[in-house]
Amino acid sequence: MRPRRPPVAAPSVPKPPAVIDRDAVWRELSDVWARPEPALIFGVGRRRAGKSWVLARFAQSVHGIYYQATERTETEQLAILSRIVGEHFQEPALTHGSGFASWERLFAYLTERTAGTPLLLILDEFPYLASAAPALPSILQSWWDHHWVGRPFKLVLNGSHISAMTQLEEANQPLYGRRTSRLQFPPFHLEDVRSFVPDYDARDVLLTYGIFGGLPGHLALLRPEDDLASNVARLILDPNGRLADDAQRMLDAFLGDADVHYSILHAIANGAHTWKELTQRIGKPGGSLSRPLKWLEEMQFVARRAPVTENPATSRRTLYRITDHYIAFWHRFIAPLLATGAPSLTPPDALWEGRIAPGLNDYMGYPFEEMCRSWVARTTRLPFQPIRVGAWWDSQSRHEIDIVALGANRELLVAECKWGRFDDRDLQTLRARAALLQAELPEAAKGGPLTVACFSARGEWGNNVRREMERGTVVGLTGDALLSVS
Repeated sequence: MRPRRPPVAAPSVPKPPAVIDRDAVWRELSDVWARPEPALIFGVGRRRAGKSWVLARFAQSVHGIYYQATERTETEQLAILSRIVGEHFQEPALTHGSGFASWERLFAYLTERTAGTPLLLILDEFPYLASAAPALPSILQSWWDHHWVGRPFKLVLNGSHISAMTQLEEANQPLYGRRTSRLQFPPFHLEDVRSFVPDYDARDVLLTYGIFGGLPGHLALLRPEDDLASNVARLILDPNGRLADDAQRMLDAFLGDADVHYSILHAIANGAHTWKELTQRIGKPGGSLSRPLKWLEEMQFVARRAPVTENPATSRRTLYRITDHYIAFWHRFIAPLLATGAPSLTPPDALWEGRIAPGLNDYMGYPFEEMCRSWVARTTRLPFQPIRVGAWWDSQSRHEIDIVALGANRELLVAECKWGRFDDRDLQTLRARAALLQAELPEAAKGGPLTVACFSARGEWGNNVRREMERGTVVGLTGDALLSVS
């Protein structure tokens, strides 16, 4: 067992109990707030990742100003923000008046009112603002370069349009090179799900994560007093449920025409993982798919994966995977039901019993692999700290290993993941494939200690597997183990 990571000091701004996880984000904001110099922070994360929830509460904790932009005109945006600023400074002329005539007037007012005292300004969903006011990034550049130097002015630009937020940092953009830090809002990990359904057993927690994914905005919709079947029926299988068609509309806020993008997601969710399979399944030439697929990657809906031994940017063995379990589940189970009108004809609980539950064991294979890979990358309960974690498959995709972890001192871990029983034959196959993998490793990574691990969500083992676990020649882990990384 490798040493525990050293404890991290608590942030100077206490995190409210309502903010689950997000320790790294809160700590970064707290550290920035405590420093005397100005800060320009970019926040990035998918919709429903809880960005607004965290940022609004941090702004409240330090008496900052928070504004969430919408799809409005520049004049409307400026008027609304003027009222928010007026309420913050208890300025009736701004609260009830016409507001600032320009962004320059707004920033001048904030700079004068705060003088040398710290001020936090959060502009949430900034791409909407930049779209309505194209000159705003250039105006911010001017104020950053000439007016906020040496002042404790803290500005956070946050957005769900990940591609647009990334473009802000390109070399031809006004704010290039000026960001002082970045906030990342990835989906929650498996162990965070239990905070939303504390009375579920381990198997149902894993199923919840495999169906709803890790976005806090989705998990917060769960009723902890209801069982899993009831939550799925209410939220997804009921035609009026909050998540009944969210996967069908989630791109509409970013794109005017997303038909091809939705087709790509549907194809990947239903087994088309290679470029050739995608073009065949969708029925379009590769040239018409490359840009939509790249956009889906930039927006973190799709991940381009390569064997852990290869560079994803140059590998010819790449596979495409859906990053969000809810999206994959919806396209696998719900899209076919909608095509036949079943949700309008059949009660949700009957759909669960007849159409969803029978296919879950087959569906959960890949989500369980992803949960295990994430656990291996973060746990302190393995013999070494991995520097790289992924999967491996040969050039013909005939031999695969679910998890491969590489250590700094030639350590190697191989693991296979089974939602059901892990049989003796599975262990034999894993060892045979490990030999193929080791032959492919570069010389600098060969010759170190090998750890063989077996994951069974239900903790069901073949007789020989169990004996090897008892002797310590194999590490065996159940679904329960994944609910804690320490």
